[in-house]
Amino acid sequence: MTGGLDILVLEQSDTLIYFRWSTTEAVCRVKRGTQVVYTGTQNFFKDEGLQEDHLYTYTIERLDSSGKWVDKIRLQTGTENRKTTKDNVLAGIVLTTIVSEGRISLAWGKIEGISTFDIYRNGQFIESVEKNQYTDDEVLSDQPLTYWIRGKRPVSREDKKGNEKKLSLHKVFGALQQDSSKEKSATEDFWITQKIAPLDSLLSDQSKSVVLPVWHFRYNTFLPETLLKNPNLLSPFHYFKGDDRAFDPDSPEYRTHVNFSVSFNENDPTIAWDKHVGPTIGYNWRKKFSKADVASAEEVELVKTAESDEKVSIALTHAVGNPLTTSPNIDYTLSADFYRDGTYTIFGVHDQSPNHEVYLKHGEDHQWTEIHQSESEGLSYMAGPTANKYWRLSNFS
Repeated sequence: MTGGLDILVLEQSDTLIYFRWSTTEAVCRVKRGTQVVYTGTQNFFKDEGLQEDHLYTYTIERLDSSGKWVDKIRLQTGTENRKTTKDNVLAGIVLTTIVSEGRISLAWGKIEGISTFDIYRNGQFIESVEKNQYTDDEVLSDQPLTYWIRGKRPVSREDKKGNEKKLSLHKVFGALQQDSSKEKSATEDFWITQKIAPLDSLLSDQSKSVVLPVWHFRYNTFLPETLLKNPNLLSPFHYFKGDDRAFDPDSPEYRTHVNFSVSFNENDPTIAWDKHVGPTIGYNWRKKFSKADVASAEEVELVKTAESDEKVSIALTHAVGNPLTTSPNIDYTLSADFYRDGTYTIFGVHDQSPNHEVYLKHGEDHQWTEIHQSESEGLSYMAGPTANKYWRLSNFS
């Protein structure tokens, strides 16, 4: 972008957002959502008394000599979440997206221990950056874009959520670690994904029709192998049946399967959900059937954590074990914020095994959209103190 407005400074707290743009003697206008919150010649705006841990979208425009509003900038940012825990590192940072004609800028909060981030656009690697921001000046205005921001850091025993039981299981499963990457098991992955609508749409002056959003969400865990060797050498079950499949949102084969739907209407948002656990089948050393059972889904729980007219927040916790033998649980946690304007932010944390696949479908769409997929590093990675994967998905539409 040349000669137009640009955001120079952005600061936020849990209840305040402040930003300053390039100096101009012209009148500028700021909107929060569709509401005009400032008109004047100063080149900064402070928005106070905001909700904690909430996304906000601003529009900044300049009035030209002919009386037209030009040089539009759209800014999506949020207030801080100061109540987060170490189990959900990405929930404690703010992701900011700034869009203008032909340009997209991303900025994210510092993640302790990470000095370099890899940036991808629509699945293609662009470059590595050594700061917590990236600007793309080669943006086509008629295409939706998905940016990945990925970083790694060493895991510390103090940050691992596992307890003494999980550490003792790690000793039982330790034999398999000889065939595993020690570096991989000691490295935490952080994946941030931002989906951005075409700039033509985001910067359009035409008012959008009001559509009450409905989301359908699916989270599966599965074992891709046909047959797996049990890493617990003390177990009478030498092998287990796998799910024998690749990533597939509609597959009936899974370890665990969770669906939920969030619907906004004229009244309060509604949530519906269900959960299922697939059968566990054990084999003896001759790979002959020995026993089958289904693990309890009691520790798979979804709760509504916050609700207002414009936002609903949920938390999903998941811990499912092997009903046939001592083994680590399939553990993951997920939290999500869904907004009436169609915006969402989803955070997840899980071990590096088994396979995890997460999908989202909007309204009456027939096809699931993949939002997170992670391949298993082996059953031994379910035992502590191996590293977690942290992921975050949000959109700007």
